[in-house]
Amino acid sequence: MTLLRDLNALYRTEPALHERDSRPEGFAWIDAGDAAGNVLSFVRRGRTPGFVVLVVCNFSGSARFGYRIGVPQAGDWIERINTDAHEYGGSGLGNFGRVATQPVPFHGHAQSIELALPPLSTLIFVGP
Repeated sequence: MTLLRDLNALYRTEPALHERDSRPEGFAWIDAGDAAGNVLSFVRRGRTPGFVVLVVCNFSGSARFGYRIGVPQAGDWIERINTDAHEYGGSGLGNFGRVATQPVPFHGHAQSIELALPPLSTLIFVGP
């Protein structure tokens, strides 16, 4: 119930999650091809430039450390949802609430981040 409450609150407060639901420019895959790692990632974009949300799903039963994801904007990405957080009954593995970009090109973007991905989890980050 706590996770659903927090997901609904995030949906209401982050325009990138709802403003362009039916528009192609509101969604972009970061990586949908990591079948070996069982991880996929995508961004949602709002109408206002800079309103970006990153979603990373680890469908593997194994944690991933130092998992690099290319991102469209430089700066600190705030971890708003981590389904493995203690408050949702998880182990608490995560990224300490935020990750900073590095000038390392990846997935077609000039910037990237390194993540700790808990097993069987979804992480949602709000862009800078």
